[in-house]
Amino acid sequence: MQVKLSSQNRKIISHGTVFLFDENGDLTLSIDTGNSFKVDLTIKFAEDNSQKQRIETNLSENHLMITCINFESRGTGLTAPLEIAIIDGKKIYFMFWAYLEGNAENKTKARKVEYTLYSE
Repeated sequence: MQVKLSSQNRKIISHGTVFLFDENGDLTLSIDTGNSFKVDLTIKFAEDNSQKQRIETNLSENHLMITCINFESRGTGLTAPLEIAIIDGKKIYFMFWAYLEGNAENKTKARKVEYTLYSE
């Protein structure tokens, strides 16, 4: 049996749930089409004194860096898919949501990230 996933007429080409190595670690997805196109997408988590939650993006050649600043433990992420590339004339989109798992008594927590990659 073969199952194909889609949402709003976009193919779901990859999806998953991962636990990062530490609370403010990073996650890198290397997307290689085999047609000499490769892009690396890194999600990084950081905190600063502003207490303001925000996302900063930086594209350098074939590396997209998404920095998530002051992400809360109850769950935070993108509220709409982000277009990250055009491969063979089709737009590729990325969506994610992140959580901190653990309790207040435990000083170290685990960061869980759920993600989906879509293609037109």
